Amino acid sequence: MKTLILENALNHLLSTHQVDISPLEGKTIRLSLQDFPLDVYFICTNNRFFVVTNSDVTDVEITLTMSAFADLLKQAKLHDMLRQDKIIIHGDVKTAQLLVDILQQLDFDFEEVLSQWTGDIIAHQAGKVVSHLKSSDRPISAFKDKIAAILINPKVVK
Repeated sequence: MKTLILENALNHLLSTHQVDISPLEGKTIRLSLQDFPLDVYFICTNNRFFVVTNSDVTDVEITLTMSAFADLLKQAKLHDMLRQDKIIIHGDVKTAQLLVDILQQLDFDFEEVLSQWTGDIIAHQAGKVVSHLKSSDRPISAFKDKIAAILINPKVVK
């Protein structure tokens, strides 16, 4: 389910921002987040991404933390992140750089995209959770705590 949501959201962003992903045509990219349960493969075919949970062929494997991924989306330089060991790349570095360049072209408003499927109130609350996760050293624990607080007493959560 999460792969389908990720695939739809990514392709929606690509189409609304008219980003050319043809340099990645035929490439398979594995993306693993160390501190969040996400380990997926992006397969670029027919000018769109398909997101799957396994693949026999991989051009590049990218492993990073959630905060490093957020830094990349905020225009951080891949080269600097590699030197600081914030990101680990195995395989074709040029393909990784192309993916980063494409992602940096997207003006990603998490709440806006989510609100199309859930409505404004839920999207806003999810945005608060994501902001809290970004500022946390232990995002999984912070996520669990925030969700528990919302479920126990949603009126009190700020």
